[in-house]
Amino acid sequence: MEFTAKQLTNKLNISHVALVSTLREVEFKLKKLEGSSKPVKHYKFEDLPLRYQDKLKLQGIEPKKKKNDTNNSKANFTKKYLLATPDKQKKAVLKCRLIEFYLKKSNEFSVTKWLKEVVEKDIQFDELGHVSQKQLFDWLKKYKDSRAKGTNLVESFIDARGAQKGVKALSSEQKATAQRYFLKTSRPMITEIYRNMCHDYGDTMPSYDALNNYFKEWKRKNPLLYEFSKSPDSAKNKFLVAYGDESEKAKYKNHYWELDSTPADVICEDGKRYAIIAALDIFSRRVVFHVCESSSAYTISQLLRKAILKLGIPEHVVIDNGRDYTSNHFETVCINLGIEKIVVPPFSGECKPFVERIFGTLSRELFEQIPGYIGHDVAQRKELQARQSFADKIKSREKWREEQKLKTDDERKAWRDAWKLKKENVGLDLTVLMSADELQMWIDNWVDKIYEQREHSTIKTKPILKWNRDITPVQSIPDERMLLMLLGESVVRRVGKKGIAYDGCQYYHLNLVELTGHYVYVMSSEDLGIVYVFDERMQFICTAEDKSKIGENRYLIRKAKKKSLALMKQMDKLVKEAESIQDTTILTRIEAVSDEIQSRTTAVTKRTQTVDALLKESPKIEAQDKKDLEQSNHYDFKNRDENGKAQKVLPSGRPMFTSFIDRFVWDLENNMVDESTNNLAAEYPDMWKIAQSKAKVG
Repeated sequence: MEFTAKQLTNKLNISHVALVSTLREVEFKLKKLEGSSKPVKHYKFEDLPLRYQDKLKLQGIEPKKKKNDTNNSKANFTKKYLLATPDKQKKAVLKCRLIEFYLKKSNEFSVTKWLKEVVEKDIQFDELGHVSQKQLFDWLKKYKDSRAKGTNLVESFIDARGAQKGVKALSSEQKATAQRYFLKTSRPMITEIYRNMCHDYGDTMPSYDALNNYFKEWKRKNPLLYEFSKSPDSAKNKFLVAYGDESEKAKYKNHYWELDSTPADVICEDGKRYAIIAALDIFSRRVVFHVCESSSAYTISQLLRKAILKLGIPEHVVIDNGRDYTSNHFETVCINLGIEKIVVPPFSGECKPFVERIFGTLSRELFEQIPGYIGHDVAQRKELQARQSFADKIKSREKWREEQKLKTDDERKAWRDAWKLKKENVGLDLTVLMSADELQMWIDNWVDKIYEQREHSTIKTKPILKWNRDITPVQSIPDERMLLMLLGESVVRRVGKKGIAYDGCQYYHLNLVELTGHYVYVMSSEDLGIVYVFDERMQFICTAEDKSKIGENRYLIRKAKKKSLALMKQMDKLVKEAESIQDTTILTRIEAVSDEIQSRTTAVTKRTQTVDALLKESPKIEAQDKKDLEQSNHYDFKNRDENGKAQKVLPSGRPMFTSFIDRFVWDLENNMVDESTNNLAAEYPDMWKIAQSKAKVG
């Protein structure tokens, strides 16, 4: 079914100018009309834009479908497709897909513009190379002819010219083996691969040149796979799709932050390589750094406190899935401050590009010019060592030895453990080092005086100016004490008769007496001795205290416990390794003795920890019970003295004791073992065992 321009203007009710503008790239045929001196353009129904076809269908104008035009005829592949190489099959499918993509093209694009801005930027069509307008129209004609004939669409694009390209000498099995060798190492040694394959395939293995040519061909056809085998990070940088701009999501300041951490490329005066944690505002590129021993939920809270006081509270934070960022503590902080977390996959630096880039900028501009710089990696460290002459290395070594002579054994051991001084580090300029506080000071000064005051290439202005130009209000916590509470851990605990048990402490306050048995919301701070207590509606109740712990740092104590546990595990591992070795034992020595030697042993009373505890605690117990007995109004009417008078007892119903063992024995024999007994038993387990052996329980 064909139409002239005049027929279409009448049927579609549009102007001739609009029609001609739309159909200028649509295929047509010139045919003479009766009464016309010149041939007139004729347009096929299937070549018209879809919106024109839809309008014509509404008027009942539609070409009749052919009876034999079924999907089955289009799906049947013939020998032509099956015998084609995989490369030709793939290209045929891509050509077919490209034409279908073109038929859905928006009229906003001309053919030239569509090919340049859409096709060439779409990686799925990379294997087709540069597509010209003539090629596109040739493929379009093939596509339409195939549709009209009812033949297979993909087969119409199979290129039947020429012979099979590529290295033919290697068999498919040999090619598969070679590919495995190519992927096993970042820099394949073709000579060694050839020798290995000669060992496997013997005389059937082609020449070295055949294998070398196949390697070059494989590299050319598999650029992404080859780059990934060398370096996954490099492959991401070169080939990972990067449509759009990550910064576009940040519409105003504090809309999105990126958080991350990295080891500093600097050794400090205590021999430690500290971690650097950063919080970066994507919109303005302003950044806050925090120097700490390691990245943890606690140090991230310290960073947030510093960043919030400087920049305000963010709406979203982009983080990775490390343990420090997915901990309950960090989750609680985000909930308390109303921050939305966006967790990116592991090893996905491209999802946090701005904070990753600022670490590189900090290292290049600041760390490389301050004392203690050790390089970004092992290769750069070797370069730093190579810059110094042999005499400088000798001088550095001698100076280090002189300094070591002035140190005590403990100081020398601490330095070796912290810095792990080895021969590969000798020669590095570590003579004038700075402390962690000094490192933090220089980083903050670099941010405030250098980084924020110069124009950024991507935002086309200074970070501080872009921040100031945005009039969006900043949400903040003006009360620093309240901020410390919000950055602490939050848990739900039940109020017991002794207060709130949490983190190995017992917190109490008079206001908690009425809430015994109820659940409350507890917010902790750095001070181990203090917690803030709220009810279920988050109404403040009190500041509960464990006076014995006031002033101690909660997180430092946890860290010390963690290190202690790690040391115990290490000791246990050493013990088990020693036990696994079959050395000479006492059993071996006993068997080796031929003559018995008689001995005489004199028995003496041994002072043990339990005995010492009895001697020390007994007077205290007796004095406390005596005081409680004088104030008691309770009597034991079942057990009377010889005069028939009831004996005075403690409020708990117990008599006065002179030791914990007597107390434990009495509790066991009188079925009076309660919570207080269990607490004492946990505190004095040796005495509890003695009492269990003495008690006469039926």
